[in-house]
Amino acid sequence: PETHTTQPANSTKAHWQESEVDVLLQHLIENQAAGGDGGNFPMPIYNSAAAAINANEMIQTIGPQKTGKMAKTKWTLLKKTFNQIEAYRNVSGFHWDNVRGAGIEGVAAASVWDAYV
Repeated sequence: PETHTTQPANSTKAHWQESEVDVLLQHLIENQAAGGDGGNFPMPIYNSAAAAINANEMIQTIGPQKTGKMAKTKWTLLKKTFNQIEAYRNVSGFHWDNVRGAGIEGVAAASVWDAYV
């Protein structure tokens, strides 16, 4: 039997839509100087990013409104994913493109991928 769980109305777990990630990234780009070379932004930048997301009338937020802490967590995860992809792209013999990703198709490619991860 299939069961479905729903988040309570007061849940603090963020659900990020593409449009919210777009606003977050645009805000961080606009405030790039505050993040320095490592992209480590001070908390006021995350707070203002969250405010920009919450104020955007084109976005219908799912779950609670975004907070600065949520924005910081999302940015940290995005950076981690980016760095993992960059490391993968730099391994000799592995393929990556920005449309199809790693393009893992077939048993042989899957076994190489499994060995990598």
